[in-house]
Amino acid sequence: MIGDRIEEYLETIDSLGKSRGTPGKNKDIAEELGFSQASVSEMVQKLADEGLVKHEPYHGTELTNQGILQVNSIRRKHHVIEKFLSDVLALDPEVAHNEACGLEHTLSDLVVESMCNYLGNNNIDCKPADGNEHCPFKESYVSLADLKEGYCGTVVMMTLSDPSKERLSSLGMITGENIEVKRKQKQGSTSILTRGTEIALGNEIAKKIFVRLGMRKRYPRGKDRN
Repeated sequence: MIGDRIEEYLETIDSLGKSRGTPGKNKDIAEELGFSQASVSEMVQKLADEGLVKHEPYHGTELTNQGILQVNSIRRKHHVIEKFLSDVLALDPEVAHNEACGLEHTLSDLVVESMCNYLGNNNIDCKPADGNEHCPFKESYVSLADLKEGYCGTVVMMTLSDPSKERLSSLGMITGENIEVKRKQKQGSTSILTRGTEIALGNEIAKKIFVRLGMRKRYPRGKDRN
């Protein structure tokens, strides 16, 4: 998750560009955020170095494709949080909006994805206001059932019942734990290795465990993988 200050800059640069139809000048960015022009110039250069913005002297600053993706992700987070606060916790819409403005910069993608999953399971429409159905929070995750043999990953979410979670937890299968797919069984089950323990999971269980994909495990040629 990128820093709060960077997110504020990206959103401001995007808003200025859309409202004025031209790249935002450092002076305008400084006025919007209440920072000195020197601070803005330093941050804009940092954002340019990271590939998030394109800056041309005397012309202005605009988002790159990577920067646009970051802003879309921030706004999606805001939408999910606001929807959760208003529709699940029954907060006043204005209060929900104001709270979401702060929480969008502090809550992790995992927490927001869990909110999104809860909304979906309770038939609450969680699509953004612009109708874009793309959800970046599941973009880099894959269900364990779809993870190929020999690949590794980090568990980010388990949408399982509490008893199932407790059973897996007792075996070392918890959120944040690294796992490796040892073998895919013909009957559809998946054998994984976590904390030195091999666990066989049925396909229906594996479908509800989401991991962030890591590097494929490399084995020396001719070496037994077991």
